Amino acid sequence: MFVLQRFLGHLSIMAEMIRGLNVVLLGRTGIGKSASGNTILGKEAFKSKKSSTSVTRDVAVESGRVCGRWVTVYDTPGLFNTELSDQLMTEIARSVYLSSPGPHAFLIVFPVNMRFTEHEQQIPQIIEMMFGEEVLKYSFILFTHGDLLEGESVEKLIEKNCRLRDLVQQCGGRYHVFNNKAQNNREQVNDLLQKIDSMIEQNGGGHYSNQMFEDEEQRKQHEEKQIQDEIKRFLLLLLIFCCC
Repeated sequence: MFVLQRFLGHLSIMAEMIRGLNVVLLGRTGIGKSASGNTILGKEAFKSKKSSTSVTRDVAVESGRVCGRWVTVYDTPGLFNTELSDQLMTEIARSVYLSSPGPHAFLIVFPVNMRFTEHEQQIPQIIEMMFGEEVLKYSFILFTHGDLLEGESVEKLIEKNCRLRDLVQQCGGRYHVFNNKAQNNREQVNDLLQKIDSMIEQNGGGHYSNQMFEDEEQRKQHEEKQIQDEIKRFLLLLLIFCCC
């Protein structure tokens, strides 16, 4: 009987993993990415520290059962970290795509009290460069420090800030608010998962696939080759001109 119960328990966990979610956290350093991962998983899975120096150097991956399903969270290094070279950004994207079957949702994290500058406006474009042109169809804006709203609705905050409004619109109008000081409030997590489910349904029931990443990599390589060919042609013409 014990062996049967153990076997059925393993089957139950496998079923949860099959219908699980892969969630990627993106954003600047010190804005609550890791804390949001901890809130989602309901445990201290990631190192969380309010600092301008990135705690996360590589992609950190943690999993757990959340609201009756298996959820895997990918905590990425902070965007605009001075140590993030183009090569490292590519490696971050590649490590995320090693997940199976692929990311279901990208959560772009902003604190509600952040001052939105040109840097913040560039984040969607940087994410597109890392993951491909279709990535924003699978993206949410996740606002942290929800306790700082102090009764003001996040909708009002979005409405009165044109830069923020544009960011939300680029993500299909999808957003959610977390109060990471209230990790025991599982309703905020359940609401997020329901919103992700709705987005997945709108996207045809799938995830952001490895094929999409590979297509994007091929497109980048093709563009780089075109640029190199143009440079070679220019240098050849310059050489011919100098020899005449």
